[in-house]
Amino acid sequence: MSQNSRQNLRYAIAKLIELLATLLLVSFFTFAAFSIIPGDAAQIMLGPDASPSQVEALRMQLGLDRPVVLQYLSWLGGALTGNLGNSVAYHVPVISLITQRLPVTLGMSVMALCLVIVISYPLAVISARRPGHIPDQIFSVLGHVLFAVPPFILSLLLIVFASKVLGIFTLGNYVGPEVNFGAYAASLFLPSVAIALPKIAMTFKFMRSAIIEQNASDYVRTSKSHGLSDLRILFRHVLPNSNVSSATIISLVLSDILGGSIIVEQVFNLPGLGRLLLAAISRRDFPLLSGMVFYLALITVILYFLADICAGLMDPRIRLK
Repeated sequence: MSQNSRQNLRYAIAKLIELLATLLLVSFFTFAAFSIIPGDAAQIMLGPDASPSQVEALRMQLGLDRPVVLQYLSWLGGALTGNLGNSVAYHVPVISLITQRLPVTLGMSVMALCLVIVISYPLAVISARRPGHIPDQIFSVLGHVLFAVPPFILSLLLIVFASKVLGIFTLGNYVGPEVNFGAYAASLFLPSVAIALPKIAMTFKFMRSAIIEQNASDYVRTSKSHGLSDLRILFRHVLPNSNVSSATIISLVLSDILGGSIIVEQVFNLPGLGRLLLAAISRRDFPLLSGMVFYLALITVILYFLADICAGLMDPRIRLK
């Protein structure tokens, strides 16, 4: 094995250890926090008319009478095998509730990410090529406006515009992918736009700064002195070097998209993970809450892990650090 391959392997192993450690710490502190929040799961399951003996018997049956550490180890063992327990409010396995709602949130997240990449990158390139000119000023002002407006306001504006002005949208008209994939994508397009617009502004601003910084580098001036065209310098040198930083910002954007879907799902009345999470909080459904936080934490740390790996592959200096 070459020295470069050994460096890549050590870097990947180190990042994988960080991922596992982060996931364990997040899951433990989340589980511990939920255990001290007021509200007894056994009491909620049995209702207000249950006797203290019935509540205590159910607590023993569910293992809620054990120390928090033992409860966590038992839950973690089940989570590693795909068993996140049963929902207190819905009386079904947590994993089945998550998988039922996953197509909504995952579909919106993928569509929103595609919109972010397809729109923000060209705008950043156009603005960065001639900073301070009219296109750059227009895009920058729009970016500040979109970044400042809260997602639920954007959602309401899009609903009013699409339903009242254009007449092409009906609130709550969600169709599952197993019924009609085209209708499924159409029902998620407008919510995806509401999620993507602030992230487009954020990614545009970040990529614009990265491209301008690269354009001011010595190697760009050297390339121009050798007679290379601006477009060739842009696509062969500037954008590849800017992509080292873009891997990190895209991972941040995607994790932010997952968090932003909670509000947007409520506004658009979509049966996604966001609404399920809010329902679990309102009903003190600790198994469902723990399972969903574990899922969201897993997605987030995996995204950061992949971003670190991509950045390390694109820039060997990161691996050496």
